[in-house]
Formats: sequence, C-alpha cells, structure tokens
Amino acid sequence: MSKIAVTGANGMMGRHMTSLLKSKGIFVNEVTREEWNLTEWKSFNDLDNIFGSVSTIFHFGAQLLNNEKKNDNWQTQQTFDANTRSCLNLAEWATLRNIPIVFLSSSVVYKNPHALKILETDPKVVNGFGGFYGYSKLLAENIFRHFSLEGLNCVILRPSSIYGYGLPPVKLVQNYIDLASSGSDLRVTEHKNKINLIHAYDVASAAFSAVNRKSWGIFNLSSKVENTIFQIAETAVSISDVSSKIILGEHIKGSVFTRFNLDSTLAKKSFGFETEIDLKEGMQLMKQRQLGPCRTSNTS
Repeated sequence: MSKIAVTGANGMMGRHMTSLLKSKGIFVNEVTREEWNLTEWKSFNDLDNIFGSVSTIFHFGAQLLNNEKKNDNWQTQQTFDANTRSCLNLAEWATLRNIPIVFLSSSVVYKNPHALKILETDPKVVNGFGGFYGYSKLLAENIFRHFSLEGLNCVILRPSSIYGYGLPPVKLVQNYIDLASSGSDLRVTEHKNKINLIHAYDVASAAFSAVNRKSWGIFNLSSKVENTIFQIAETAVSISDVSSKIILGEHIKGSVFTRFNLDSTLAKKSFGFETEIDLKEGMQLMKQRQLGPCRTSNTS
C-alpha cells in the first residue's frame, strides 16, 4: 500500500487513520469536504481527479444527524446523500477501477444494541437506536455488498462506540474529561449502565490490518471489556490535575443495560484483531490531544 486515500480526513476517525498510515511511511491522499462534499454526485472523471492513483480507499466520511433537527426533511436528505448515495457513487467507480474500499459502518445498524453478545449475523435495524443515521449506514453496507458480488474488494467494519481525540464536547467521554479537567463536579446518572468503548486508534489499526491481509467481508470491532458510566467518570477524575467530585444520581430500577457488546471473534480470526488501548490510556490520550500511543517497538 504505497498510496492511500482517506475520506472524512478532518473527522475524528479520519485523523486517526491518516496519522497511523503516515507513521508507516504511506502517502495519504486526505479527502475532506473541500475535495468532495459527499452530498454531491461525482462523475467518474471527477473521482479520478479526486483520488488519483491510490491503491486503497478508507471511506470514513459521513454526516451525523442533529437530534434537534431530526424531523427536518432537508437534513434527512443530506444524511442520505452523504452516507448512502456517496457509497453508490464510490462503489461503482471503485469496482470499475479495481480499487479496494474499507467502509466504516457502525454498531447502530443492529436491531438490539443491548443484546448480550452481538454477532455480525444478528438482526439489523430499520428504525431503532441510531435513527435514520443507522439506517443510512445499513443501506450503504448493502450497496457495498452488492458491488462485492460484481468484483469489488471491500471491508465493512462495525465498531462499538468510538472515542478518541477529536470527539465532540457533547459526547459523554469528552464531556467528563472537560468537566474533571476544569475542577467541576461530575453529575452522573444511570451510572450502572455499561458501554463497550473502542479507541479510534484501535479501529484504524484494524482497518489497516484487514485490508493488508485482504480480509474482505463484514467485521465487528469491540474492546475487551465494557465500562460502566461510573467507571468512565471515575477515570476522568483520576487523570485530572485538579480536584473534582462524582455526584451520583438515582438509577431507575430494572433499567440497567450494556450497550454495543459486540463479538469481534471473526475479526480476530480473519486478521488478528486485538485492541491495544484501555479506557485510562485512551482518555489520557484525549486529554493530551494525541492521536495514538507513543511506544517503542520490540520487533526488529
């Protein structure tokens, strides 16, 4: 892999993917919204100009729904165009040009995100936890699956809840880090609930390994453990340089759940997937505004 393209290169996952590839000495064509606004349909000539002579495309670009405008028809159209129609555009072109694609999907495609152990073959959503965003990802997956039967080499990754540097401030992990770092108290509700968090660096590593080993197919990606909301808050306080307290709210009786408990056995068997970063290290990296670990390799 001498030259790789990454769409959504300015996003959290795009930045982690780009950083990892560059650390391996690989030239990266960073495709941002300026190069291709995914809501816009492109001709094959346009895509030739955008991607050039790349050997693989990591398609990480996507558009999230603004929950405050979830009933906005224009926003729904934009989400469909960016998350689904762009995949049709890209898949047709990549099949003709014989360029493999790694597509970043989501665990919100599953019908029951609270199942005890979620397999790749488990029922998928039409209108569930992820709303139209989740459905747009599922539609995109089916587009790539269609073109894989036409000869497209494709990896589809379904990670659990991704966190890392670049996570929006409104998201739980970043919000707790910001509060603890400012010395503010953390008011935690539903503290017994668990969530499977996976660091963006581990997702990027998995994406690289999958395409490097030509492990075409659909794979779950999850970390080794699920953390309670309390543990996330506790970790934020432990890495803070100032003093802050955790104030627990009441937990609604009978409402405890675990979210995104994905089974990533298939990824491990297919391309040796293993997570490297635990919750504390991952949150420290976020606090230090770093995209990945600084470790000395023991291999020669």
